[in-house]
Amino acid sequence: MDKVDILLSIYKPDRNYLVKQLKSINNQTYKQIELYVYNDCPTERIDRELFKNCIDFPIVFLESDGVNRGFIKAFEKLISESNGDYIAFCDQDDVWKDDKIEKSIDVLKKDGSLLVASDLSIIDENDEVKIDSLRKATKNGYRNWKTGDDICKYDLVLGYAAGMCMVVDGKFARNACPISEYCNHDQWILACASTEGKVSFINEPLAYYRRHGHNVSGVMNDVKSKKQYYERRVYPQKKMYDDFFNRYPNHKDKKEMMNFIDKRVRKSTFGLIHYIYLAPDVVKFEIILSIVPDFVFKLMRYFARKISKV
Repeated sequence: MDKVDILLSIYKPDRNYLVKQLKSINNQTYKQIELYVYNDCPTERIDRELFKNCIDFPIVFLESDGVNRGFIKAFEKLISESNGDYIAFCDQDDVWKDDKIEKSIDVLKKDGSLLVASDLSIIDENDEVKIDSLRKATKNGYRNWKTGDDICKYDLVLGYAAGMCMVVDGKFARNACPISEYCNHDQWILACASTEGKVSFINEPLAYYRRHGHNVSGVMNDVKSKKQYYERRVYPQKKMYDDFFNRYPNHKDKKEMMNFIDKRVRKSTFGLIHYIYLAPDVVKFEIILSIVPDFVFKLMRYFARKISKV
């Protein structure tokens, strides 16, 4: 059997959530797996006994270099240190279904894909399922991509799959490093996979994504004003595009994507309209944002978080 490396970056994890995640990993029906763990909090020691009590298969604890890398570079380190035929990204507070890895590997081999992602369910702090299927619950039909779709230019705007739902060809993932510091690791890997080969989607929830108010990801968690929105969302995306096209200078969609991010950076209302097909919600939001006062932005932020689900 091909080996799958499960890559887990932790930062001050909730012990109860972490135990549930580890037990769900240990229950995987696919047995040729190894867990790689990186503690991204240099001020706190990792409780290795907790892991050993929950996991029956091999664990590799990566040594910290004494700095807080942030989750993007923490996963980059995990990817670079892995040696499995496939890798699976893992968060510290979610729960996997028992057949998540097995079904993902089956699809990767059947489709000949570099990456596969699945649907997910959403649970709360008490493990209560709030949304059975994010794919069915979302009203943004344009994000309901399917196996074989060319999604790179859309993924680089919005992120078309969550890392905890992905399984990736290991050699490809290691070659996709370094990851731009302005881009989430899963978004980067998915864009690269869509550029270099085929990506697959499993239209079935294979994991439970936990929403508890302290997740690193989420809609505008760190944005409180219009100024911050541009500083923390739009301008970094421009730098991410620069990094991506340094890697793929002859990408077929380069001109289109660079024109789009240029219109966003310049807050060009009329220019943005021409690219509404790339990210309808983003374009509509930023057109309105360019003309409303800051207090209205705060209301927009509230409703954007409320309807985003994740």
